[in-house]
This record gives sequence, structure tokens and C-alpha cells, in this order.
Amino acid sequence: MRTLSPTSLSKLATLVLLLHACSPPEETTEAKQNILFIAVDDMNDWAGFLAGHSGMKIHTPNIDRLATVSMVFTNAHTPAPACAPTRAAILTGVHHARSGAENVYWGDGPKWREFEALKGVVTLEQFFQKNDYKTLGAGKIYHSQAPPWTPTSQVEPANWDFYYPSPYISHPFQIRAPDEVIYPEDVDNENRPGGGADGWWTWGAIPVPDEKMADYHIVDWASYQLQQPHEKPFFLAAGMWKPHDPWEVPQKYFDMYPLEDIVLPERRKDDLEDAFDHGRRYIMEWVLENEQWEKIIQSYAASVTFSDAMVGRLLDALEQSAYADNTIVVLWSDHGMHMGEKDNIEKFTLWERSTRVPLLISVPGMEQAGSRCDQPVSLMDLYPTLVELTGFEQPPHLDGESLLPQLNDPSTERAPVISSYKFPNPKPNGVTGHAVRSMRYRYIYYPEINLEELYDHANDPNEWDNIAYKKENRQVIEEHRNVLLDMLPELTWKEGPPEGYSIDSNGLVKKNNFESF
Repeated sequence: MRTLSPTSLSKLATLVLLLHACSPPEETTEAKQNILFIAVDDMNDWAGFLAGHSGMKIHTPNIDRLATVSMVFTNAHTPAPACAPTRAAILTGVHHARSGAENVYWGDGPKWREFEALKGVVTLEQFFQKNDYKTLGAGKIYHSQAPPWTPTSQVEPANWDFYYPSPYISHPFQIRAPDEVIYPEDVDNENRPGGGADGWWTWGAIPVPDEKMADYHIVDWASYQLQQPHEKPFFLAAGMWKPHDPWEVPQKYFDMYPLEDIVLPERRKDDLEDAFDHGRRYIMEWVLENEQWEKIIQSYAASVTFSDAMVGRLLDALEQSAYADNTIVVLWSDHGMHMGEKDNIEKFTLWERSTRVPLLISVPGMEQAGSRCDQPVSLMDLYPTLVELTGFEQPPHLDGESLLPQLNDPSTERAPVISSYKFPNPKPNGVTGHAVRSMRYRYIYYPEINLEELYDHANDPNEWDNIAYKKENRQVIEEHRNVLLDMLPELTWKEGPPEGYSIDSNGLVKKNNFESF
């Protein structure tokens, strides 16, 4: 039962806050609320309202203004640090650690349906379609690829009344920056990570206006839908590709971040001596050897700000539409991004940089607009939250929990949340990891190598010191193990040190034969 009550702010005051703070018009009071579901790919907590990059301001004025009329979830986490498993988990409501869809899986069509646990589940958009909503989608909602990759789409066509540009090719063509920009002569392009001189791991300014960018067209189409009359309530999902790499956006966004003003993230050379080796250190080594770190930060920041501009166009369209006062707005990113921390560029880890995401929820009439909730929450909670906000009963298969209690009172306590991923190494069949994020701690367990990690965010926000093997933390470890057992009761823990590591009498764990650079 919803308990959100209307605010007393006037229509004039809400224009300052952009949208939503006033009560809906009388004729739509009893109507089901619409849903605008905005997915932004690969955006970490550098967005202005979270200020996740110390010493450097990232310009996101449009997402920031949405934050002023939303509940800001400051401790929100993805179920997986990769696109495909996260999106399948969010949209099916089944955590991939249970379904088995826990790694990157490629291919065309709804490949996630091939997992036994997902074959019959009702997806988020399917739920609303079955409950008489008009389902409209565009861009990257499920995992998809667009040129310069081979075009693929894992959208299930039957669940959408219309999908732009097509449920079979779910993102428009994206032009690239000039070769001389993305493959400069002064770097080792032959050994460049991501495919060498013909790869995708590139960055640089594109000499075109916004109108030539693929995400611009996604927003154009979604904005057009907001100007049309709809006889039914709608579920409108708009998925933007940026700031996913390649970090190539128009020049004007690069101009906002001069290289001389770039602030590098903090890095410790021995950071992974007491932690899991994610197998991606060679990427950071290439970046340092080729003096590209500042350019990567500049390019990622420019891509984030470009994405923010696209979000702003969509919010403007909603503000100017007939649906401004009767539409729930959700903005989320599928996972975070490392920008050199823990010797990693991109995602694919179970540390804070990979799992923490922006999450905003704005509900018409919400009294707590602009508040911040510091409780741990998961993107798995989106499905049950939207179901409850629109007045329907929860499907029985959902792993997440509704965030309605936190929307009404952000101090309402929450249980810890789980992120999982299957790493392709170092074992022949890979290594699975599970992370638990509570209010204070991050706990990670890798069963195949018997390695545990524990980080105290009250004293170690960079997650530099693994304190899992210190005697005084045994109770904390046990509490976080139990969180995992609640979802994965088959998990076991072995006695003895982790494989490939040693532990001294003070509980300090070190990787054997570790080399820094």
C-alpha cells in the first residue's frame, strides 16, 4: 500500500526543481502512473550529485537537477559488474548468482532465456504489458551491441509494443572519432588492449555536433513518445550507450576538461598484494607506459557529461509534456567503473568502484524529494519497487525488495546487498566471486581459491587494506557469510589459507610472488 503523500509546493516552485513535486491534475489522479526508465551505461559515482572523484568536478547539471526531486540512493550497487548479467538480473528480477547467468554472454536474441531459471519468468516490461501498460523501449536496456561491433540485441520482441530502432538492432549506428585521434602515433597501438590497432578500446573527440550521436537519436525518439497521446499508462525505457567505451564524444565536452586540470584517482602500487588478481593489470600497465592515464580520465569525464546532456533533453521533454505530473522517473547505471584504482580500467571486479552506481527515483508527490538514503540497496530492488509504486501485487519470483519504505523514510534500515561475478581466470573454469555490501563493510568471497576480503569503509574508503583474516573481525566475517548463505545455501568455506596466498600471525594476507609496477 502506497503511503506517499502530495507536497504543498506550488507549480511555480516545481519549475525550479524541474518536475514532479506537485500533485497530478484532478482528471489523472486515479490513473496509473507512467514510468520513465532511464538506463545510462557504465556511469560510476563520479556524477556531480555523488561527487565520487575527489579533487575534480564532473559536470552533470541535468542529473543533478533530477536528484533534487528524487530519492538519492548513495549506497546503491549492481548485482554484477558487467552489462549482460546485470541487465538480465534487473529485468527478470532473478539474481544471476541463482540463475547461472553470471558472466558476460554474447550473441543475438534473448540469450538469458536459455538459463533454466529464467525460461518462464515474467520480465519487468512483460509484467507491465500484462497489466495493461503500453511498453515502449529504445537503445540499450537489455545487453546489446551496436556498430562498430557486430549488431546484436537481447531484447525479447514480444514484450514491447514498440522498440527503437528495432528489437533486433536496439541501438543506432555510432560514428567513431578519426583514426589519427584514437590511434595516435606516439602510443603502442599494436599491443593496445582491446584488439590492437583495430580495436574498440579508444578515446578522443569526434568533430561532429550532438545530433550525429547515436544517443541523441534515442532521446529524440523517447521525447517524441512523450509528446504523443497515450490511451494507456506507459512504461518507457530509454537506454543510452555512453559513457560506455569507446570514450568518443563531441569536442565541446572535451573542452570542459583541459588536460592540465585532470586529477588522477589515488593508486597504490601494492594494492593487489592482499587481494584477488582480476587479470586486468596489463591494461593499467599499458596505460602508464604509454602515458594515457590523463587522457582516459578526460575522455571518460567528457563522455559522462555528454550522457548528462542527453538525460537533460529527455527530462526537458517530460517537463513539457502532459505527463510531467503523473510519471515515476528512475535513473540508473548498470555498474560502476574503475579509472585506475586497484590497477584496473573499466569494470569486472567486485570492489566498490565496479559495483557502486548512481540510482535516482522520483515519484509524483513524494515528501522526501531531494533526500539521501545511505542504506545499502541493489538494482535488483527496481522491479519490486515499481510494482509496488503502481499498486500491483509482487510476482513471487523476485529476489529484490521494494524501496518504498526508504522512499518514505530514507533512514529505514536495509539488509546488506549482494554482487556476484564469474571471472575467466585464474582457474581453467574461472573463479566465481560474491560480494556483500553492508552499511560499513564490503566482504568478498572467492570459493574456488578460498580467498576472503573485508574492507572497513569507515576507515578505508579506498579498500586498500584487506582485514578479513584479523582475529578481531571474525564476528563481522560470520555476519556477512550468513548474508551469502541466505541466497546461496550451498556455499561452503574451507579451513586454511587461500590458494596462492600466505597469512602471517597478525592476520595480514599476501599474494605469493606479487609484483608491482
